[in-house]
Amino acid sequence: MKVRITADGLDDALAALAKLGDGLAPRALADALNHSANQARQALRTEMENIFEPKPTPWVLNSIRVLHAKPSAAPEAALWVQDQAAGKNPFTAEDYLLPQVEGGERIKRRSEGYLRESGILPAGRFVVPAGGARLDAYGNIQKGHMMQILSGLKAMKLSGSDSAASESKRSLRKGNALAFFVLKRGKTPIGIAERRTYGVGSRDKWVMVLAFVRQPQYRARFKFHDVVRRVAEDDGQLEANIDKAIADALNGRLPKLRGRRG
Repeated sequence: MKVRITADGLDDALAALAKLGDGLAPRALADALNHSANQARQALRTEMENIFEPKPTPWVLNSIRVLHAKPSAAPEAALWVQDQAAGKNPFTAEDYLLPQVEGGERIKRRSEGYLRESGILPAGRFVVPAGGARLDAYGNIQKGHMMQILSGLKAMKLSGSDSAASESKRSLRKGNALAFFVLKRGKTPIGIAERRTYGVGSRDKWVMVLAFVRQPQYRARFKFHDVVRRVAEDDGQLEANIDKAIADALNGRLPKLRGRRG
């Protein structure tokens, strides 16, 4: 998922640049392309904040990368979504955003893999937070709550070890093994429930924390390529940035760190 910014088709602007000579023209054009790319990155961030509810995490908001242009015969800048996994998360920001750009299926989460491998989550079903789930500021189930659920159901497997709740006194004190159970409609599992109180009448004191649903499908709503094209072309920002770069070049104000002006 990558989009390029070039000055192709801006004949008048390129003709004005050429008057600067071979020494300044490539630098000025690279500076204008990079300024446009930085503006497009900010526009993409704003677009994500506007269209996604709840708000995306900072990790997603900061996932737009810029390849800055350099003075060359055919300079171009480019933007893309971070596409390399980091840390323990096997997924990239592109994995999360691509279905929002192109439409299609949501990625399979690790927690779903644990539940499926343990025989709890039926084939073809996926997990979404239910009414009793504890959510973070971004609408996702809190990591600690999910770990309690997986541990309580003995579905927690990390680094090849079994971190599930056990019969030990320490584990029993946590209460996870007693708190969580599979909720069924007849013989069909439909979700995970959590007991919130114990004792007399406790069977009525539970809440559903996870629901089992069909594969979530996303419609294309993050207009990644359109936003960049609007900033660079439709709004005339690239031409304006070229004019600014020409003025800066004539006045000796082209930035020394080429491509870093934003």
